[in-house]
Amino acid sequence: MRIVTICSMVIVISVSAAACGSKKAGTESSSTGTTAAQMTEATTVATTTQSVAAISGTIAANTEPVTWVENAIDPAKVMYVHVASDFLRVRTGPDTTYPQISALTNGMTITVIAKTENNWYKLQDGYYVFGDFVSETA
Repeated sequence: MRIVTICSMVIVISVSAAACGSKKAGTESSSTGTTAAQMTEATTVATTTQSVAAISGTIAANTEPVTWVENAIDPAKVMYVHVASDFLRVRTGPDTTYPQISALTNGMTITVIAKTENNWYKLQDGYYVFGDFVSETA
């Protein structure tokens, strides 16, 4: 129930920001210039496809071919999301050029299984978050 509430809040905030004409809603701490309308669309897609770590259930496997170096973390490690902005984007690859498939909010826990050379963590479901916004402490 808590997870559904969090996802609903992300959608409401995104839609509210779009209605106000804000261009900064939905930006990551490392801004990529995403508009509120684009973020609303991405959030809606993430909610309908069962967002990573935000809604219990399954999500489609990441089909992005791995063309980068990853160092396995064995055993998998639980880490915590730390963002000052609204959320942390979950992407199909370890760079802001890859599509966003979901978003995580501050304080959420994730399980990581690998780290890339450019400081992105691979989640156990094969998607990626930027390492500057996660840590081993709550």
